[in-house]
Amino acid sequence: MSIVATLAGGFMLALTASGSIVAEDVIRSGEVITPGMLVTEDGTPVFDSPLIGREVRRTVYAGREVSLENTQSPRLVTRNQVVTVKYIRGGLEISTTARAMEEGGLNDTVSLINTNSRKMVSGVVQSGGWVLAQ
Repeated sequence: MSIVATLAGGFMLALTASGSIVAEDVIRSGEVITPGMLVTEDGTPVFDSPLIGREVRRTVYAGREVSLENTQSPRLVTRNQVVTVKYIRGGLEISTTARAMEEGGLNDTVSLINTNSRKMVSGVVQSGGWVLAQ
């Protein structure tokens, strides 16, 4: 049994009795889920789900369940990427560059090496892909 509701803009939301949402086709590791990639177990397209916009941790094959456990927030910073690091305190803002020692998504804490001083710092990844130093 499934419940289908049409939302504003013609989008459809479908829920099955079991609540399982599956991949319509193969979703490769690292891909960000977009509308049209997901269907319910009975084949109804899913256009509104908390899974939309999340990144798949490992490849999900067609017909396999996609859940919050096998997805993550999209990676904004990758290992060895040179990123802008900002230190903000009141009206003072200092910017520099650093090399990321690990990957991270929005609001993740990552370790960095300052490219000028070679010192380790940590910071929180921001939505623009820059890091706020702590």
